[in-house]
Amino acid sequence: MNLHNGERVFWGAPEVIYLEGTITATQEENQTIVVHIDRATPHSAHLIGSDVPFAANGLKPLLGDSPPGTTEQRAVQALPPLNLSDDEKIQRGAAVAVHQQYGYDLPKEQEQALIAQVAEVIERDKEMRQTIIHSMDEILRRER
Repeated sequence: MNLHNGERVFWGAPEVIYLEGTITATQEENQTIVVHIDRATPHSAHLIGSDVPFAANGLKPLLGDSPPGTTEQRAVQALPPLNLSDDEKIQRGAAVAVHQQYGYDLPKEQEQALIAQVAEVIERDKEMRQTIIHSMDEILRRER
């Protein structure tokens, strides 16, 4: 494992589900890392203050600032899971792809144009479209 105690890491994407925090323990034998969550998307904010185990290969080091759309305010109760249409899942998947490639600092018009282009490519590839919808369903199902 290349991640170490005290390092800031994140899991997910703020367009769907995002958790961020500091590594508090590494378990080499089973490739697990425990993260103290201190920032999340609103639908995961009930986990703020918790120690959550992750597979080591699912985490990424946080470089720079936290992404927009996240909070450090713990929610007393879990919100109901997001209920997204298939079109919304494609739009959010496209946004994730654009933000992973270019970050969150593009001019708004350019960002929206890129998201629309990626969404159009996804819509034309029926297999990719179904894969994204299925993956998003699996992620959202875990929130229930």
